[in-house]
Amino acid sequence: MPRLPRGRSLPRDAGATLAELLVVVMLLALIVGALYPLLYSGQQAQGYAGRRQELIQSGRVALDKLLRELRAAESFRTLTPGDISFTLNWGDGSDAAPTVEYALNGATHNLEYRWRADYDYRAQITVHAASTVTTPYAASVTFNHAALVLAGKSLASGDDVRVRYWNGSTMVELDRLVDPTSAWNSATTTVWFALQAPIASGKTDGNYYLYYGNLADANPPANGANIFLDYQDGTTLDGWTRRDANPGAYSTSAANGFIFQTAAGTGFRELTKNVPHGDVEIFWGFSSAVTDARDGLDAGVSARLADDGHGYRLTVGDQNNTRLRIDYWAGWSGGGGTIKSVVAPLVPGGRYFGRFYLVGSTLQAKFWAAGLPEPPGWTLAAIDGRRANGNHYGLLDGNKAPENHTHSTVIIRPRVPVDPTTTLGPETSGTRPDALVPLAGPFRSLAVACFDAKDLSIPCAPTTPVRTVQATLVVMDPTGQVPDLTLTGQAFRRSP
Repeated sequence: MPRLPRGRSLPRDAGATLAELLVVVMLLALIVGALYPLLYSGQQAQGYAGRRQELIQSGRVALDKLLRELRAAESFRTLTPGDISFTLNWGDGSDAAPTVEYALNGATHNLEYRWRADYDYRAQITVHAASTVTTPYAASVTFNHAALVLAGKSLASGDDVRVRYWNGSTMVELDRLVDPTSAWNSATTTVWFALQAPIASGKTDGNYYLYYGNLADANPPANGANIFLDYQDGTTLDGWTRRDANPGAYSTSAANGFIFQTAAGTGFRELTKNVPHGDVEIFWGFSSAVTDARDGLDAGVSARLADDGHGYRLTVGDQNNTRLRIDYWAGWSGGGGTIKSVVAPLVPGGRYFGRFYLVGSTLQAKFWAAGLPEPPGWTLAAIDGRRANGNHYGLLDGNKAPENHTHSTVIIRPRVPVDPTTTLGPETSGTRPDALVPLAGPFRSLAVACFDAKDLSIPCAPTTPVRTVQATLVVMDPTGQVPDLTLTGQAFRRSP
């Protein structure tokens, strides 16, 4: 680059003066100072929008999942602000109908969730033994099942009612059976179950529990043979032996149990089963037709029978429908005479229940009309020590044709002088083994509202025809940067 001659300078228009440079610097400062707030505000707006979108997305994922499952709800169990529990009408491939629960944790503000087939409630059963009981032995508990059904906590069918036993390490589910004199959906529902451990006289066992609250439950374990020494519902003659040669035939019926009919002949007919026993109680239901002969109304039972027929017989409606009678027979053909009898006629055509108690040498009996309360005492009592045990028990029909009898729900169970009693503790959580796990959050609140087919507001309950459920989640920002956001959605249920 050529140099300027010595002593020469640049022309005035060749550069900027100091003043001009200062002016330029000041102008630049003004421009930058004006732009910086704008740039900072833009960054703030971008951060706010991103945070808001993040909250909306988290809330929408949780709400959509909740709505999908509410749409498939078979029945609601608990629907309150902050806690939603219901049963699905589809499972996870394991043939189980799961229960679903969503709960808003007030401490963490997380929406928590679990999905499992189990029971919402339980109550402890405490068994009190006045006499020492060994196993096998059956005990019963009475509770107000109708109140649970009305509250939406249990099924009217009782299929969700279960009895479980804590064996020290595991809850074992037991067979349970509603008492034949009782019914589900009753204020005095009585269920039987088998004791799992002996109880000494004066002691208690509180390891039994009544579970309920899975409103999609089905197929409960209810095998009477796993509860009693023997249980017969009259649907099969397998294992029974006819012990007489008189006219007449036995058949079976799902509706009425064992049916015995004969149009001719005189004499008792007897059907027995090989069940070794000693101290027992026999329960059975029975009826006789209005067309039966006056001395043909007998529909009794037999117990402690030897292989040759020695043993005790109880007949109801004996001696021309005037007596309740305990006999001792010396063989299958009868004989041996009456131990004791009492005046106790029955109404032909009526349905009855009866009990025959044999503990030691004490023999007791009673019967009563179905639908009426069971008498607290025994109608007939006697003492006889000729047989302490036997290999067979049976059904007894007699004496004169025509006869048309039914025997239903025959139960023989071990018996001590004083049956154990039970008390039911307060209702508690079913202690489901699956823990609630966080799903999404944080949320300020969770609420549901239910509507019928006409879009009218109705209670969210199992007894109401809920057609639409509206769920509302209020999303919160713990930092306070974004105001609360309300997300609402509706689930149109598959069936009301």
